[in-house]
Amino acid sequence: MRSQQRLRMPSFRQRRKPVKPDPLSGIEIPSPFDLQKFCAAVAERRGRPLLVEEVEGVSGADDELCGLWVELDTADCIFFEASTSPLHRDHIVLHEISHMLLGHSSSSDASTGANLGELFTTIDPRTVRSVLGRANFSSPQERDAEQLATRIAKLAKLTPLPKTHDPELDRIAAALRGEGR
Repeated sequence: MRSQQRLRMPSFRQRRKPVKPDPLSGIEIPSPFDLQKFCAAVAERRGRPLLVEEVEGVSGADDELCGLWVELDTADCIFFEASTSPLHRDHIVLHEISHMLLGHSSSSDASTGANLGELFTTIDPRTVRSVLGRANFSSPQERDAEQLATRIAKLAKLTPLPKTHDPELDRIAAALRGEGR
């Protein structure tokens, strides 16, 4: 008598890739959008202060730095070029926040293309955990952060104001918004 063995057939079910959690989960995007409130929600999520400051010297021209996230031992700091428009400022800050929410880090200030010692004389280099700068989108981290920042901007309904057909009116409107200083 033969023993009866059950033949095991290989499973052809496709294995699913693990689903990554949504980095925006649990963070409310204020409507109408308010950058300070959004930053406060991110700070609460991370359990640490988030400081956003403008700074001269990060121009963003010709692949130069236009935004920077410095992760200190006790706080996160985002710096952006002081002379940029409010809409561009918001997008730069959202990009740097996206790095935080995606868990990106870099321990080398060489990756930023900026000399931190010249830009920030009050930051003790021993307290810096990570530095990420926004200059171009050549790395996967930069592209991922830009995609998330763009998604947040769309959810927040951040869009440039439509231009008129009169260049002089556009120039005046931009000046009133504080753009092009």
